[in-house]
Parts: sequence; C-alpha cells; structure tokens
Amino acid sequence: MRRAKMPAMDVCVRRITAADGPLLRELRLRSLSEAPEAFGQSLADAAARPDAEWRAEAKAASQGDRRAWFIAHDAGADRTTSVGVVLVRRRPPDVALVFSMWVDPRVRRGGVGRVLIRAATDWAASWGADRVVLWVVAGNEPAIRFYQRLGFTLVDSGPDAESGRAYGALAMVRGITAEAFRAP
Repeated sequence: MRRAKMPAMDVCVRRITAADGPLLRELRLRSLSEAPEAFGQSLADAAARPDAEWRAEAKAASQGDRRAWFIAHDAGADRTTSVGVVLVRRRPPDVALVFSMWVDPRVRRGGVGRVLIRAATDWAASWGADRVVLWVVAGNEPAIRFYQRLGFTLVDSGPDAESGRAYGALAMVRGITAEAFRAP
C-alpha cells in the first residue's frame, strides 16, 4: 500500500535546552509507545528513568559538540506542539551518528523528518563531520526509502554494518554535502 504524501507543514526545529528534560521524556515515551520495535530501549525502561536523568540528558545535549537532541515543532497555530525528535552524537574525528529519529505518525510525509535530518547534519558540519551514519530496523521499508531519498545508502560491510546487524538493524551512510539534500 502506498501512502499519499502529506502537504509540507510549517516546522521549526530547535536544539534542546537544559530545561527540556520533561519534554525529552515525553517525546521518548511517545516514540517508544508508537514504535517499540524501532528503538534499542523499551517503554518500561524509559518510563522508569528518574526525572533527574532526563534533565541531565537534556543538559548534556544542549550545548557543545559531543551530542545534540533536536526537537521539531509545528510552527503553525501555537508553536508548542512537538512533532519529532532526533539525537545526533559525535564519533571522533569526523562522523555524526544519528539515533532515535522519530516523527509523529500524524505528520509523517510532511517534511518533518527532512528538517530534522537537516538540523542534525548542519550541527555535524559545524564541527567538521564529513559523513552521517544511522541505523534503521531491517524491514522498515518506509524509513529505508525515506533515508534513501535524502541520499543515504546501505552499508553492507564494516563495523557500522556489523553493529547494526547485532540489533536487527541496517546501517546507512551519507556524506555531508549540499547536494545530499536533493528533492525527493
């Protein structure tokens, strides 16, 4: 079954702030509830994390070049509705690792994922990354096609492919270039 593309929505993306621990928790629990097979953490484990850990995670990812969470908001009506999230980590010297990408199913195919990957890539380019690596659950064909439209290719061998296989995931990679964001 082919799903129709939604009209692009007006999205704003921002880096998480130190005060966003509760919002990070909410988004993580929403993502795990909606797609439990897509992440390396269970809903129960995430729900059991103390608030102090969520605050510490938000604070650690709010500045510097080691890690960053980006949150997408519907920039339409009230700008407070969070519709997506992505985590990016630095793997020295020059690789950005994308984790925990999630877009609310009500707005998928509306450009939110593309904007989140753009924010992650821009952040990575700011510290000199030359490529982005991510993992997607094998069999999640819509996600694989989405990443391929953004210029990612599947990785068949090497450490990233092997680490993904251990979790039932496929590694994908893309260089950081302006042409990587060609139109779908």
